[in-house]
Amino acid sequence: MPTATESGWASTVVVGSITGIALTADWLPHRVAGHFAVSGLANGFVAREVYVALLIGSAVLVPALTVALLWLAVRRYPRLVNLPNSGYWLADERRDQTAEFLATRAIWLAAILALFALSLHLLVLRANHLDPVRLEPVALLAVVVAFVVALVAWLSRLHRHFEQI
Repeated sequence: MPTATESGWASTVVVGSITGIALTADWLPHRVAGHFAVSGLANGFVAREVYVALLIGSAVLVPALTVALLWLAVRRYPRLVNLPNSGYWLADERRDQTAEFLATRAIWLAAILALFALSLHLLVLRANHLDPVRLEPVALLAVVVAFVVALVAWLSRLHRHFEQI
């Protein structure tokens, strides 16, 4: 069973990522290149304030909605939850424990998503300081691969937990 320490660490990662985005926002130009062609060259621009609001909003809202929806689904609509051995894990006597586990796992997913948002922000920050403005494809690939590996690990841990009876 996940511990309060695990949730605390994951929450710290989320808050730290959002703080990192906020603290580096002033390093961006007033007109931020926020969209890039396949070649890596900037082809879409937005005001810094809009970019920061969208990035922080997504770093907060996506994880928060994930946690809330998982909690709500398990507590109110368990028949909609697809888990291995769901009859066992969603039985009335274990539903609260399952909801707690999923909420904690969702907090870790929130940490992964927040780190991904911070990583993308740092790539965009660097790209906006290059001439011409461009996103470095190798760095982007590294961030995306790390994100996918983290998601696979997260899903694997979740699946292993619910396979057990």
